Amino acid sequence: MTSNTNQNRKLVKANLALFKGGRGETARLLGDYRAAGGGEPERAPMVLWLDAQAQPDRAERIKRLHNLIANVPPDDPYAQMARQVLQDEDDYQHKMIAANARPRISVSGGVLRALALVVLGGLIVLVATSILNPPKTETVTDVQPTALSETQPTAITLPDNSHPLVADAYTARYPQGILQVTAVEDESVRVVDSSTNAVLTPIPGARFYALNVAFECRGGICDAPPQANLKLKLDDGSLIQPRTGVQIAGTSPLAPIALGRTTSGWIVFEVPSITPVSALVVSAPDDSAFEAISISLVGT
Repeated sequence: MTSNTNQNRKLVKANLALFKGGRGETARLLGDYRAAGGGEPERAPMVLWLDAQAQPDRAERIKRLHNLIANVPPDDPYAQMARQVLQDEDDYQHKMIAANARPRISVSGGVLRALALVVLGGLIVLVATSILNPPKTETVTDVQPTALSETQPTAITLPDNSHPLVADAYTARYPQGILQVTAVEDESVRVVDSSTNAVLTPIPGARFYALNVAFECRGGICDAPPQANLKLKLDDGSLIQPRTGVQIAGTSPLAPIALGRTTSGWIVFEVPSITPVSALVVSAPDDSAFEAISISLVGT
């Protein structure tokens, strides 16, 4: 049991390293997993997926994704993800070809000479100004440091009670991007006000439930990641909106990104203490671009 647990942790670490962009670290952890006897049949699709994504060479990644599809049942989630990645790569290459085919603006030699003269003229003005108006010499006076008070406040370290998830198992794909839940923290005590950084407590009878998510932009410019509405579904069927104006202490929110880039951050919900969480529901902002996707969180 302990051996299997350690092996699973290696795979979790490999997944986290991949989503942080560390292909080399992913390959190293995967090598440790195999060297320690990893290779159970039920884990084979995941290992093939990690092995393909860890390759630094794009052509080699594509080759190994094709190998995954050839050796895994077509309805396996990893085979489906591999097909989707290959389709995304194909679409991206077509966009690049179309962009390169657009006419380029050429600059004549006369225009370049004119620009050079403007730059040179600006430099001459700056040099002349500095000669005619030399900077004043400032007198530097040694300042003795003020003695520090013995009662200065110390920073409070808030406990991190989160635990990582195998992100591939908690994924939503939609036209604007790919959203994956990489960690969960139930009853979080690290929620702070975004503007004052003051530690917050939930209302009586409630708890903070936080999800760390990674979002990859697949739609040009993603100025409001994750480009979708997120709601937490509870066991009783009710849907909870994320808390606004809050964040996990010491972290940053999801940042605007462009096509092919990834951003990560925490989403915080306030839910009843006695009600279990069922799923994360991902829906289009206009409720029409794509059907709502449910990421099960039972057992996390």
